[in-house]
Amino acid sequence: MKPASRRPSTGQPGAAPKPPAPRPPPAGDRPARAWTWVGAALGVGLLAVAGYRLWRVPPPAAVPTPPQSAAPATTSAPPAAVVSSDPREEGIQWLNRGNDLLARGKLAEALAAYQAAKERMPEDEDVYYNLGIVLSRLGRTNEAVAAYETALRLFPDYAEAHNNLGNLLLRAGRTDDALRHLRAAVEALPDYATAHNNLGNALRLAGRDEEALGHFARAVELNSNYWEARFNLAHMYRQAGRLEDARREYLEVLRLRPEFRPAREALGELDPLPGGPLRPQQ
Repeated sequence: MKPASRRPSTGQPGAAPKPPAPRPPPAGDRPARAWTWVGAALGVGLLAVAGYRLWRVPPPAAVPTPPQSAAPATTSAPPAAVVSSDPREEGIQWLNRGNDLLARGKLAEALAAYQAAKERMPEDEDVYYNLGIVLSRLGRTNEAVAAYETALRLFPDYAEAHNNLGNLLLRAGRTDDALRHLRAAVEALPDYATAHNNLGNALRLAGRDEEALGHFARAVELNSNYWEARFNLAHMYRQAGRLEDARREYLEVLRLRPEFRPAREALGELDPLPGGPLRPQQ
């Protein structure tokens, strides 16, 4: 029997039982005068930090390579460690093998391993969740959406699946559907800081700035080192004319991530002279 809800870390990687995959690096410099928003990968000017989590294996230090265009690798034999006659035990080992391959950026081989796990555990939501991750990274978005939907059919309160599916739908322009899944993620796990940050981004795109600000603030409350959410919160404070609050958050982002240039630029636009007066934008 599955638990009623899952307990991820409060927004950042590291807590058992689901260590997260490393986040991709920033997508590049932001366009002049266009604000960068940190969250799901939604297009130009956004950074990819969806907060994906993998099962049963710790994350490596290296960042995985970008999605590959090669066809899925075929695997005719199970991993050498698989000696059990129990299909589920064999499936778990295939799942672990897929996690290891995915963490090393071997996407096609990871896909083949997850498919082998699915053959042995066709009703296991974790298999479909991880299939959703690798299919998304391979650019096979429709199949990734279907995999997450299957995981949610098997376990409706799967907060991470709601989060990842919401991000994919938001990128596809299906804002209402994305909001529904991201809300479900924070309802299933109210202390899921990554989902609060992603929900804030979706609400901002829907023009619901006040509600978005609340979710960014909640993400920061849950994890004070969550610099991505702090950066988004700073932008919302700036839009609301709360310039002292915005300045404080930009400075905190730079304390946590000194090399993050968009925060330094935004702070310079906000307060060109250090310590000088702050005036609401007209």
